[in-house]
Amino acid sequence: MRRNVKTGYSRGAETRERILNLAIQLFGDYGFDSVTTRDVAAAAGVPPASLRYYFVNKDGLYIACMEHVQTMTFKLLESELQATERLLTQKNVEADRLIESFCAMQDARIDSLMGGPDGGAAALFSIRHDLPSTGGAGKLGSLHPDAQRMAACYIQVLNRISGNTVDLQSALIITAMISGQIVNLFLRRNRLAEMGWEFTPERLHWLKAAMRKQTSAILKSYQV
Repeated sequence: MRRNVKTGYSRGAETRERILNLAIQLFGDYGFDSVTTRDVAAAAGVPPASLRYYFVNKDGLYIACMEHVQTMTFKLLESELQATERLLTQKNVEADRLIESFCAMQDARIDSLMGGPDGGAAALFSIRHDLPSTGGAGKLGSLHPDAQRMAACYIQVLNRISGNTVDLQSALIITAMISGQIVNLFLRRNRLAEMGWEFTPERLHWLKAAMRKQTSAILKSYQV
């Protein structure tokens, strides 16, 4: 099997990667129900048989897209996840250190959602995954192990800050609302662009600083 000298990938791997990237973009832009395998094949410039060869059917393609997005996303978050997990093994950690760790994970999520080279296609795909779908896109696959790690870190940080006075369901909702700040901004990026506010590196830096203030204020309100 021939390999591309520049990428090191085989031609088959390059074709599969191209199909995945374009499928992620189409599923993100239009949703699972509105995209066909023929649409993806046409965008990728391959015959429909190629999709069947690599992914069997539309569900298989979608699951492969989800796995690809999650792998890429949590690769960017791994160092912050590990740092928070190490911190949580320690006793008597100051609340400010716990809050800083929570914000560092949040910063990494902002970078993965808004600062990536794909123009946010993977982020939009992930957001659409949680929307209702007659085809059942939101039900395909299971929660990525690293997503479980991240959620556990968020909840444990909140519990440590609050002295375990927040029950599990409330902690899930509170941390989801905090994380929702990121999703809300990403979904409104086009409106922000119309106002002349682009996600430049400088503005991403400002955005992370502003979100840190809000997140810190929320977490400190639960401090005992």
